[in-house]
Amino acid sequence: MTTRPGKALRLKETTDFASMRQLALNSSLEDGTYSDFVKAYGFFDGEELVACAGLKMQGGVFSLECVAVKEELRGRGLGGKLVATLEEEAKKRGASKIWALARAPTFFEKAGYRKVSAGESEGPKLTACLSCRQYLRSCSPSIVLKVF
Repeated sequence: MTTRPGKALRLKETTDFASMRQLALNSSLEDGTYSDFVKAYGFFDGEELVACAGLKMQGGVFSLECVAVKEELRGRGLGGKLVATLEEEAKKRGASKIWALARAPTFFEKAGYRKVSAGESEGPKLTACLSCRQYLRSCSPSIVLKVF
């Protein structure tokens, strides 16, 4: 299905983790665990998930995961709206900061995040990235942090 110009997309909470996984893989993100989000949102074109992001919390540490937007819809602010929505959710849950492992760190920097070294991260680690076939070829990930 192709999104028609001018058609309104709907933002809503989702538990359709299979569609999130597929969108992430189609966006060249590595496969991950999509079942342990504390909250996930997506933009929908009808029933089709066209953008998504999830919030995880482990040991009191909040992180954004699976931020993905269908290629032809990038640059329209969907990812930014998803990130802002999940930041608000994290704040409601008591977060004072939020982490992400960013394939596109510039996107996060525009949203107020800063790059941190792997050693100062209590959030995501680059460990899995080091063995990935895309690492430093088509992907140069960064750990990013936003303090509220």
